[in-house]
Amino acid sequence: MLAHTSLPPLPPPPTPTPTPTPPTRRAAVVVGGGGGVEFRRKLHFLSAELHLDPFPLLVLHPELRSAPLPLLHDSLRLLLSHGLSAGDASRVFAAFPSLLTSPPEESLRFLSAAAPLPPPLLRAAVVRSPRLLAASIPDTLSPALHFLRHRISLRRRPLPLAAALLLAFSVDRTLLPKLLFLGNATGLPDPAVCTIVRRAPAILSYGIETNLTPKLKFLADGMGKDPATELTEFPHYFAFSLEGRIRPRHETLRVRGVEMSIKDMLTISDDEFKERLVDAALSKQRT
Repeated sequence: MLAHTSLPPLPPPPTPTPTPTPPTRRAAVVVGGGGGVEFRRKLHFLSAELHLDPFPLLVLHPELRSAPLPLLHDSLRLLLSHGLSAGDASRVFAAFPSLLTSPPEESLRFLSAAAPLPPPLLRAAVVRSPRLLAASIPDTLSPALHFLRHRISLRRRPLPLAAALLLAFSVDRTLLPKLLFLGNATGLPDPAVCTIVRRAPAILSYGIETNLTPKLKFLADGMGKDPATELTEFPHYFAFSLEGRIRPRHETLRVRGVEMSIKDMLTISDDEFKERLVDAALSKQRT
């Protein structure tokens, strides 16, 4: 009879080596930017003083990682010195983080002196269009100002806000094509079109396909009006929503047989519009 022999115990299975978890985007940004005191102060400045999430800014503008903190403070002080509030500056830097590391001193000087835009108007323009501070002076700002002054003959000083916002647009790609489109679409001579634009500069900021074309078509086909005559009288027509204001009010007037100028139809309040309809109905009853 064989003696019972115990087998040696099996060795334990090898412990699997854990797979390192790749760092998250935020962690990668912090690692890439360094973990020193200076970098942490930079994060604090962006989050606590500007109330911005620093991590998307670092992804969009990696130069922030190595930029010295005093440079960021200089950029903020520059905007504050031109009448912008800290909240305004935050909106500007959120739209164009590169302005934190490249203080827009030259752009502010151009807008203040050449346009010229006094502090309240400068603030309003920059808040509406931070691109004004990021645009190239020789390629965009200066040609646009020359176009407004000499092609449109807009001589007002300072520029009205609607015209100041146009300085951020390219002359060749935006301003001139829209001016030529208006002339071709209305049949008006160039001086008459320029007069319309001087009265309502924002026209040159509206899209040809999304705004100008459908509204001109409705003015001519839907309302039976002559665009040249109506725009000469009321160039702010394009500022109103086609579906939210122009079409429904015109349809209401058409159904009730009420005549009203396009200017009155679009500019009066809802209450006054209803009052005009009531007055027109009562007048018809009396006759």
